Amino acid sequence: AIVTGASHGIGPFIVRALAKEGMNLVLAARSENELEQVATAADIRATGVHILTVPTDVTERDALSALVSAAERTFGSVDVLVNNAGGDLQREFHNYSADDVEALIRLNLTGPIELTRLLLPGMLQRKQGHIVNISSMGGSVSFPYTEVYSAAKDGLIAFTRVLRADYRQAGVSSSALILGPIGGAGLGERTMQELNLPMSAMGKASMSPPEAVAQAVLKSIRRDKAEIVVMPGPGRLMRALMTLFPGMGPAMNQMTGSTSVMKQVADFRERQREQLNASSFQAEAKS
Repeated sequence: AIVTGASHGIGPFIVRALAKEGMNLVLAARSENELEQVATAADIRATGVHILTVPTDVTERDALSALVSAAERTFGSVDVLVNNAGGDLQREFHNYSADDVEALIRLNLTGPIELTRLLLPGMLQRKQGHIVNISSMGGSVSFPYTEVYSAAKDGLIAFTRVLRADYRQAGVSSSALILGPIGGAGLGERTMQELNLPMSAMGKASMSPPEAVAQAVLKSIRRDKAEIVVMPGPGRLMRALMTLFPGMGPAMNQMTGSTSVMKQVADFRERQREQLNASSFQAEAKS
């Protein structure tokens, strides 16, 4: 199995779950040091599986080709792909540059699509393979200040559905995991901790543990599930209702305080960007 975004967040939890299933693993992320820390963790080493780490920027097409080549050179074939890498700038959209938009779409949508394209011929030849794409509830709930991220993640769901319909009869299936807030390893909670912001009781109640994502990955492969919503309570029902009634999402965000909190986050990220730009300008001036 190849797992992207394997170095932090929910990535290591997915890696542990697959290792315990006896799968040899190719771990991909940008940080070589963080990948090695995951690969050499005692509980993962205890499984006895073989692990290859490949530092990879999934937004770079050549890097994805190199990742696939390294995986096939080491293990001969790839049976499972978990497209887990993703992220968001957490800034207001009107402050984005065109490069910001393109980078986010590459990270969250076209990177997973390209990696799937590279692996699909081999899977079809062997008549065996499973692609698991990690998506988000963001678009369904109209989560504040995530225009590009949510567009890409919703696009990933559509890609998975059509891919599954076209190739499942040929032995290659696909699943989408649609995540709500993830506790501990999730981007939202890490951001709250970084800014030292309180989380509402409703916000905490809506969180799933990262282990739930890892188990959903296994379930999607074992039972060949089309989509799994990872969220406490009737997650699929909530998503369906918000699709039918688009105004529910913004109203819920207002009620839970998510809109005001995310405005604070967006303002903080914008100040960070401005400070970084100022530092870069000063460094260039000195040189």
